[in-house]
Amino acid sequence: MSLLKFAKTEAEKRKCRAFEECGSVNAAARKLGIKHPSVSRTISDLKERQALKDGSQHLDPEAVPEGFEIKGVSAYFAKTEQHPAFWLKTQRSLQQQRQLIEEFTREFIEDLPSVETPTEPQGDLDTDTIPWIQIGDGHLGMLAHEREVGHNFDLKIAERELVTAIEILIDRAPNCERCVIQDLGDMTHYETFSAKTESSGHDLDFDSRYPRMIHTYARVMRSIVEKALNKFKYVDVIVNQGNHSRSNDVWMRVFLKHVYHHTDRLQVLDNASVFIPYRMGNTFVMCHHSDKCKPAQLAQVMATDFNQDWGEANYRYIDVGHIHHRMVAKEHPGVTIESWNQLAPADKYAHDGGWRSRSCLTVVLRSKTYGEKGRITLTAEEVKDRIDSLEPGTTSARRREVYTV
Repeated sequence: MSLLKFAKTEAEKRKCRAFEECGSVNAAARKLGIKHPSVSRTISDLKERQALKDGSQHLDPEAVPEGFEIKGVSAYFAKTEQHPAFWLKTQRSLQQQRQLIEEFTREFIEDLPSVETPTEPQGDLDTDTIPWIQIGDGHLGMLAHEREVGHNFDLKIAERELVTAIEILIDRAPNCERCVIQDLGDMTHYETFSAKTESSGHDLDFDSRYPRMIHTYARVMRSIVEKALNKFKYVDVIVNQGNHSRSNDVWMRVFLKHVYHHTDRLQVLDNASVFIPYRMGNTFVMCHHSDKCKPAQLAQVMATDFNQDWGEANYRYIDVGHIHHRMVAKEHPGVTIESWNQLAPADKYAHDGGWRSRSCLTVVLRSKTYGEKGRITLTAEEVKDRIDSLEPGTTSARRREVYTV
Protein backbone atom coordinates (compact mmCIF):
# COMPACT_ATOMS: atom_id res chain seq x y z
CA MET A 1 0.00 0.00 0.00
CA SER A 2 1.33 3.43 -0.95
CA LEU A 3 2.24 5.74 1.90
CA LEU A 4 1.02 8.70 -0.14
CA LYS A 5 -2.54 8.37 1.15
CA PHE A 6 -1.28 9.08 4.69
CA ALA A 7 0.48 12.33 3.73
CA LYS A 8 -1.25 15.45 5.11
CA THR A 9 0.75 18.31 3.59
CA GLU A 10 2.16 19.10 0.17
CA ALA A 11 5.67 18.85 1.60
CA GLU A 12 4.96 15.33 2.90
CA LYS A 13 3.45 14.32 -0.44
CA ARG A 14 6.47 15.64 -2.34
CA LYS A 15 8.90 13.70 -0.13
CA CYS A 16 6.77 10.55 -0.28
CA ARG A 17 6.58 10.60 -4.10
CA ALA A 18 10.34 11.05 -4.34
CA PHE A 19 10.92 8.22 -1.86
CA GLU A 20 8.65 5.81 -3.74
CA GLU A 21 10.15 6.78 -7.10
CA CYS A 22 13.79 6.55 -5.98
CA GLY A 23 13.45 3.63 -3.58
CA SER A 24 15.56 5.08 -0.75
CA VAL A 25 15.68 8.02 1.62
CA ASN A 26 19.11 9.21 0.49
CA ALA A 27 18.19 9.08 -3.19
CA ALA A 28 14.95 10.96 -2.53
CA ALA A 29 16.82 13.64 -0.60
CA ARG A 30 19.32 14.09 -3.43
CA LYS A 31 16.51 14.42 -5.95
CA LEU A 32 14.75 17.07 -3.86
CA GLY A 33 17.95 18.85 -2.95
CA ILE A 34 17.34 18.65 0.81
CA LYS A 35 18.95 16.87 3.75
CA HIS A 36 18.13 13.20 4.26
CA PRO A 37 16.95 13.46 7.93
CA SER A 38 13.98 15.50 6.73
CA VAL A 39 12.93 12.77 4.29
CA SER A 40 13.66 10.01 6.80
CA ARG A 41 11.51 11.64 9.47
CA THR A 42 8.60 12.13 7.04
CA ILE A 43 8.69 8.52 5.86
CA SER A 44 8.82 7.28 9.46
CA ASP A 45 5.80 9.41 10.33
CA LEU A 46 3.86 8.08 7.34
CA LYS A 47 4.67 4.48 8.25
CA GLU A 48 3.55 5.14 11.82
CA ARG A 49 0.25 6.57 10.58
CA GLN A 50 -0.18 3.51 8.37
CA ALA A 51 0.45 1.21 11.32
CA LEU A 52 -2.04 3.11 13.47
CA LYS A 53 -4.60 2.95 10.67
CA ASP A 54 -4.13 -0.79 10.25
CA GLY A 55 -4.42 -1.33 13.97
CA SER A 56 -7.50 0.87 14.35
CA GLN A 57 -9.42 -1.15 11.75
CA HIS A 58 -9.88 -3.84 14.37
CA LEU A 59 -11.34 -1.42 16.92
CA ASP A 60 -14.90 -0.41 17.59
CA PRO A 61 -15.08 3.31 16.59
CA GLU A 62 -16.98 4.01 19.80
CA ALA A 63 -14.10 2.61 21.85
CA VAL A 64 -12.20 5.87 21.40
CA PRO A 65 -13.91 8.74 23.31
CA GLU A 66 -14.67 11.96 21.48
CA GLY A 67 -11.73 14.38 21.58
CA PHE A 68 -9.15 11.57 21.87
CA GLU A 69 -7.04 9.75 19.31
CA ILE A 70 -5.12 6.49 19.18
CA LYS A 71 -1.62 7.05 20.55
CA GLY A 72 -0.05 3.72 19.58
CA VAL A 73 -0.58 0.05 18.85
CA SER A 74 0.65 -2.73 21.13
CA ALA A 75 1.60 -6.13 19.80
CA TYR A 76 0.35 -9.30 21.54
CA PHE A 77 2.56 -12.41 21.44
CA ALA A 78 0.80 -15.67 22.17
CA LYS A 79 2.14 -18.24 24.57
CA THR A 80 4.71 -20.69 23.19
CA GLU A 81 6.69 -23.54 24.62
CA GLN A 82 9.64 -21.19 25.17
CA HIS A 83 7.87 -18.02 26.36
CA PRO A 84 4.64 -17.08 28.18
CA ALA A 85 2.12 -14.80 26.49
CA PHE A 86 2.98 -11.08 26.69
CA TRP A 87 2.23 -7.62 25.31
CA LEU A 88 4.99 -5.56 23.66
CA LYS A 89 4.69 -1.76 23.87
CA THR A 90 7.28 0.58 22.43
CA GLN A 91 8.02 4.31 22.34
CA ARG A 92 10.79 6.47 20.95
CA SER A 93 13.72 7.00 23.28
CA LEU A 94 14.19 10.43 24.87
CA GLN A 95 17.63 10.71 23.29
CA GLN A 96 16.19 10.08 19.83
CA GLN A 97 13.49 12.67 20.48
CA ARG A 98 16.10 15.28 21.33
CA GLN A 99 18.07 14.43 18.19
CA LEU A 100 14.93 14.78 16.07
CA ILE A 101 14.13 18.12 17.70
CA GLU A 102 17.62 19.40 16.92
CA GLU A 103 17.45 18.17 13.30
CA PHE A 104 14.00 19.68 12.81
CA THR A 105 15.05 23.03 14.29
CA ARG A 106 18.16 23.22 12.13
CA GLU A 107 16.23 22.44 8.96
CA PHE A 108 13.32 24.71 9.86
CA ILE A 109 15.47 27.83 10.22
CA GLU A 110 18.22 27.12 7.68
CA ASP A 111 16.59 29.26 4.98
CA LEU A 112 15.69 32.21 7.23
CA PRO A 113 17.61 35.47 6.68
CA SER A 114 20.23 36.40 9.23
CA VAL A 115 19.71 39.43 11.43
CA GLU A 116 21.87 42.50 11.03
CA THR A 117 24.62 42.50 13.63
CA PRO A 118 24.81 45.65 15.79
CA THR A 119 27.66 48.05 15.11
CA GLU A 120 30.95 46.98 16.61
CA PRO A 121 31.82 49.05 19.72
CA GLN A 122 34.63 51.58 19.38
CA GLY A 123 37.26 52.95 21.78
CA ASP A 124 39.64 51.35 24.25
CA LEU A 125 38.43 47.93 25.42
CA ASP A 126 39.74 45.87 28.33
CA THR A 127 41.07 42.66 26.77
CA ASP A 128 41.94 40.92 30.06
CA THR A 129 38.63 41.11 31.95
CA ILE A 130 35.59 39.16 30.78
CA PRO A 131 32.25 39.99 32.43
CA TRP A 132 30.17 36.85 33.05
CA ILE A 133 26.46 37.64 33.05
CA GLN A 134 25.09 34.85 35.23
CA ILE A 135 21.41 34.22 34.48
CA GLY A 136 20.10 31.87 37.14
CA ASP A 137 17.05 29.73 36.38
CA GLY A 138 14.72 32.12 34.48
CA HIS A 139 11.62 29.90 34.58
CA LEU A 140 9.84 31.74 31.77
CA GLY A 141 6.32 30.32 31.71
CA MET A 142 5.98 29.87 35.47
CA LEU A 143 2.78 31.09 37.09
CA ALA A 144 2.48 32.37 40.66
CA HIS A 145 -0.28 34.22 42.55
CA GLU A 146 0.31 36.75 45.29
CA ARG A 147 -2.37 35.37 47.60
CA GLU A 148 -0.65 31.99 47.59
CA VAL A 149 3.06 32.85 47.59
CA GLY A 150 3.30 36.60 48.19
CA HIS A 151 3.97 37.72 44.60
CA ASN A 152 2.60 37.51 41.07
CA PHE A 153 4.54 36.06 38.17
CA ASP A 154 3.69 35.24 34.55
CA LEU A 155 5.22 35.46 31.08
CA LYS A 156 4.79 39.23 30.73
CA ILE A 157 6.30 39.93 34.13
CA ALA A 158 9.18 37.51 33.52
CA GLU A 159 10.10 39.03 30.15
CA ARG A 160 9.83 42.63 31.33
CA GLU A 161 11.92 42.09 34.45
CA LEU A 162 14.61 39.87 32.93
CA VAL A 163 15.21 42.05 29.87
CA THR A 164 15.29 45.19 32.03
CA ALA A 165 17.73 43.57 34.48
CA ILE A 166 20.14 42.46 31.77
CA GLU A 167 20.10 45.92 30.18
CA ILE A 168 20.99 47.50 33.53
CA LEU A 169 23.79 45.02 34.20
CA ILE A 170 25.32 45.41 30.74
CA ASP A 171 25.25 49.20 31.07
CA ARG A 172 27.06 48.93 34.42
CA ALA A 173 29.68 46.47 33.19
CA PRO A 174 33.12 47.85 32.22
CA ASN A 175 34.04 48.36 28.59
CA CYS A 176 35.57 44.99 27.71
CA GLU A 177 36.40 43.29 24.45
CA ARG A 178 34.46 40.13 25.32
CA CYS A 179 31.62 39.03 27.60
CA VAL A 180 29.92 35.74 28.45
CA ILE A 181 26.16 35.37 28.66
CA GLN A 182 25.52 32.27 30.71
CA ASP A 183 22.04 30.73 30.88
CA LEU A 184 22.53 28.36 33.81
CA GLY A 185 19.59 26.19 32.73
CA ASP A 186 15.81 26.18 33.25
CA MET A 187 15.32 29.40 31.34
CA THR A 188 11.89 27.97 30.55
CA HIS A 189 9.65 26.47 33.20
CA TYR A 190 8.51 23.57 31.02
CA GLU A 191 9.44 22.01 27.69
CA THR A 192 6.36 20.17 26.38
CA PHE A 193 2.70 20.86 25.60
CA SER A 194 1.75 18.87 28.70
CA ALA A 195 3.61 21.38 30.93
CA LYS A 196 5.28 18.60 32.90
CA THR A 197 8.95 17.96 33.58
CA GLU A 198 10.14 15.42 31.04
CA SER A 199 12.21 13.25 33.36
CA SER A 200 9.92 13.07 36.39
CA GLY A 201 6.52 14.01 34.97
CA HIS A 202 5.83 16.60 37.71
CA ASP A 203 2.83 18.85 37.17
CA LEU A 204 3.80 22.53 37.02
CA ASP A 205 2.02 25.83 37.54
CA PHE A 206 2.36 27.32 34.08
CA ASP A 207 1.26 30.45 32.27
CA SER A 208 -0.40 30.31 28.87
CA ARG A 209 0.47 27.89 26.06
CA TYR A 210 3.73 26.27 25.02
CA PRO A 211 4.02 28.16 21.67
CA ARG A 212 3.54 31.50 23.43
CA MET A 213 6.25 30.63 25.95
CA ILE A 214 8.60 29.68 23.11
CA HIS A 215 8.00 33.00 21.36
CA THR A 216 8.78 34.81 24.61
CA TYR A 217 11.93 32.74 25.16
CA ALA A 218 13.25 33.51 21.67
CA ARG A 219 12.44 37.20 22.04
CA VAL A 220 14.18 37.43 25.44
CA MET A 221 17.36 35.74 24.20
CA ARG A 222 17.48 37.92 21.08
CA SER A 223 17.07 41.04 23.23
CA ILE A 224 19.88 39.98 25.56
CA VAL A 225 22.24 39.09 22.72
CA GLU A 226 21.56 42.30 20.80
CA LYS A 227 22.15 44.41 23.90
CA ALA A 228 25.45 42.63 24.58
CA LEU A 229 26.65 43.01 20.98
CA ASN A 230 26.09 46.75 21.25
CA LYS A 231 28.41 46.89 24.27
CA PHE A 232 31.06 44.23 23.62
CA LYS A 233 33.06 43.32 20.52
CA TYR A 234 32.66 39.58 21.12
CA VAL A 235 29.88 37.74 22.93
CA ASP A 236 30.01 34.09 23.99
CA VAL A 237 26.72 32.38 24.87
CA ILE A 238 26.46 29.31 27.11
CA VAL A 239 23.08 27.55 27.31
CA ASN A 240 23.20 24.85 29.98
CA GLN A 241 20.79 21.93 29.84
CA GLY A 242 18.24 22.30 32.64
CA ASN A 243 15.87 19.67 33.98
CA HIS A 244 12.86 21.91 33.21
CA SER A 245 14.06 23.03 29.78
CA ARG A 246 16.37 20.42 28.27
CA SER A 247 14.90 20.12 24.77
CA ASN A 248 14.36 23.90 24.60
CA ASP A 249 18.03 24.40 25.48
CA VAL A 250 19.01 22.24 22.51
CA TRP A 251 17.02 24.17 19.93
CA MET A 252 17.95 27.55 21.42
CA ARG A 253 21.62 26.79 20.77
CA VAL A 254 20.79 25.84 17.17
CA PHE A 255 18.59 28.91 16.75
CA LEU A 256 21.25 31.37 17.92
CA LYS A 257 24.04 29.70 15.92
CA HIS A 258 21.98 30.00 12.75
CA VAL A 259 20.70 33.53 13.22
CA TYR A 260 24.23 34.85 13.87
CA HIS A 261 26.18 32.45 11.66
CA HIS A 262 27.32 35.30 9.41
CA THR A 263 29.39 37.00 12.12
CA ASP A 264 32.32 35.93 14.26
CA ARG A 265 31.27 38.35 17.00
CA LEU A 266 28.83 35.86 18.55
CA GLN A 267 29.86 32.33 19.52
CA VAL A 268 27.44 29.79 20.99
CA LEU A 269 29.19 27.00 22.88
CA ASP A 270 28.24 23.40 22.18
CA ASN A 271 25.89 22.08 24.88
CA ALA A 272 25.63 18.45 23.73
CA SER A 273 27.41 17.55 26.97
CA VAL A 274 25.99 18.78 30.28
CA PHE A 275 29.55 19.72 31.35
CA ILE A 276 30.68 22.77 29.38
CA PRO A 277 34.33 23.97 29.65
CA TYR A 278 35.49 27.56 29.12
CA ARG A 279 39.19 28.34 29.18
CA MET A 280 40.40 31.95 29.39
CA GLY A 281 44.16 32.15 29.97
CA ASN A 282 45.07 31.34 33.57
CA THR A 283 41.38 31.01 34.43
CA PHE A 284 39.27 27.91 33.76
CA VAL A 285 35.50 27.64 34.25
CA MET A 286 33.26 24.58 34.02
CA CYS A 287 29.51 25.18 33.62
CA HIS A 288 26.77 22.76 34.67
CA HIS A 289 23.12 22.95 35.76
CA SER A 290 23.72 20.35 38.54
CA ASP A 291 20.29 18.69 38.65
CA LYS A 292 21.97 15.28 38.48
CA CYS A 293 25.65 15.69 39.32
CA LYS A 294 25.77 17.34 42.72
CA PRO A 295 28.38 19.96 43.71
CA ALA A 296 30.40 17.47 45.77
CA GLN A 297 31.14 15.46 42.59
CA LEU A 298 31.79 18.34 40.23
CA ALA A 299 35.39 18.99 41.25
CA GLN A 300 36.28 15.40 40.41
CA VAL A 301 34.48 15.63 37.06
CA MET A 302 36.31 18.85 36.20
CA ALA A 303 39.74 17.50 37.13
CA THR A 304 39.15 14.23 35.26
CA ASP A 305 37.34 15.28 32.09
CA PHE A 306 39.40 18.44 31.53
CA ASN A 307 42.68 17.47 33.17
CA GLN A 308 44.91 19.54 30.86
CA ASP A 309 42.99 22.77 31.48
CA TRP A 310 42.80 21.94 35.18
CA GLY A 311 46.58 21.52 35.33
CA GLU A 312 47.45 24.62 33.32
CA ALA A 313 45.02 27.08 34.97
CA ASN A 314 45.80 28.89 38.23
CA TYR A 315 42.19 29.91 38.90
CA ARG A 316 39.35 27.39 38.62
CA TYR A 317 35.61 27.92 38.98
CA ILE A 318 32.50 25.76 38.59
CA ASP A 319 29.24 27.62 37.90
CA VAL A 320 25.95 25.84 38.63
CA GLY A 321 22.25 26.68 38.63
CA HIS A 322 19.27 24.63 39.83
CA ILE A 323 19.71 25.42 43.53
CA HIS A 324 18.18 28.92 43.12
CA HIS A 325 20.31 30.49 45.86
CA ARG A 326 23.93 31.55 46.24
CA MET A 327 26.13 28.77 47.52
CA VAL A 328 29.93 28.76 47.67
CA ALA A 329 31.64 25.45 48.40
CA LYS A 330 35.13 26.02 49.83
CA GLU A 331 35.90 22.46 50.81
CA HIS A 332 37.28 21.49 47.40
CA PRO A 333 40.98 22.40 47.10
CA GLY A 334 41.88 24.28 43.96
CA VAL A 335 38.38 25.13 42.77
CA THR A 336 35.48 27.36 43.82
CA ILE A 337 32.02 25.89 43.21
CA GLU A 338 29.22 28.43 43.23
CA SER A 339 25.53 28.44 42.43
CA TRP A 340 23.96 31.66 41.21
CA ASN A 341 20.73 33.34 42.24
CA GLN A 342 17.80 33.73 39.90
CA LEU A 343 15.60 36.75 39.28
CA ALA A 344 12.38 34.73 39.13
CA PRO A 345 10.54 34.31 42.46
CA ALA A 346 9.51 30.97 43.93
CA ASP A 347 6.51 29.07 42.61
CA LYS A 348 3.95 27.49 44.92
CA TYR A 349 5.84 24.19 45.14
CA ALA A 350 9.05 25.89 46.30
CA HIS A 351 7.16 28.32 48.54
CA ASP A 352 5.20 25.58 50.31
CA GLY A 353 8.38 23.54 50.67
CA GLY A 354 9.98 26.36 52.65
CA TRP A 355 12.70 27.25 50.13
CA ARG A 356 13.66 30.90 50.34
CA SER A 357 16.35 32.76 48.41
CA ARG A 358 17.27 36.28 47.38
CA SER A 359 16.03 37.22 43.90
CA CYS A 360 18.92 38.89 42.08
CA LEU A 361 21.29 38.62 39.13
CA THR A 362 25.07 38.94 39.15
CA VAL A 363 27.81 39.88 36.73
CA VAL A 364 31.13 38.40 37.86
CA LEU A 365 34.26 40.03 36.45
CA ARG A 366 36.88 37.40 35.66
CA SER A 367 40.40 38.19 34.56
CA LYS A 368 42.33 35.96 32.19
CA THR A 369 45.39 36.62 34.34
CA TYR A 370 44.15 36.93 37.93
CA GLY A 371 40.80 35.14 38.16
CA GLU A 372 37.82 36.88 39.73
CA LYS A 373 38.25 40.64 40.19
CA GLY A 374 34.81 41.85 41.27
CA ARG A 375 31.04 41.61 41.01
CA ILE A 376 27.99 43.65 40.08
CA THR A 377 24.77 42.56 41.79
CA LEU A 378 21.27 43.68 40.88
CA THR A 379 18.30 42.85 43.11
CA ALA A 380 14.75 42.19 41.94
CA GLU A 381 13.57 45.18 44.00
CA GLU A 382 15.83 47.54 42.07
CA VAL A 383 14.61 46.09 38.78
CA LYS A 384 10.99 46.71 39.79
CA ASP A 385 11.84 50.26 40.82
CA ARG A 386 13.49 50.88 37.45
CA ILE A 387 10.39 49.59 35.66
CA ASP A 388 8.21 51.86 37.82
CA SER A 389 10.33 54.86 36.88
CA LEU A 390 10.12 54.07 33.15
CA GLU A 391 6.35 53.53 33.11
CA PRO A 392 4.52 56.81 33.86
CA GLY A 393 1.80 56.41 36.44
CA THR A 394 3.26 53.16 37.75
CA THR A 395 4.45 53.85 41.27
CA SER A 396 5.68 51.46 43.92
CA ALA A 397 2.37 51.97 45.72
CA ARG A 398 0.50 50.70 42.66
CA ARG A 399 2.88 47.85 41.82
CA ARG A 400 0.62 45.21 43.33
CA GLU A 401 -2.24 46.33 41.10
CA VAL A 402 -0.09 46.41 37.96
CA TYR A 403 1.37 42.98 38.57
CA THR A 404 -1.96 41.26 39.18
CA VAL A 405 -2.24 38.15 37.03
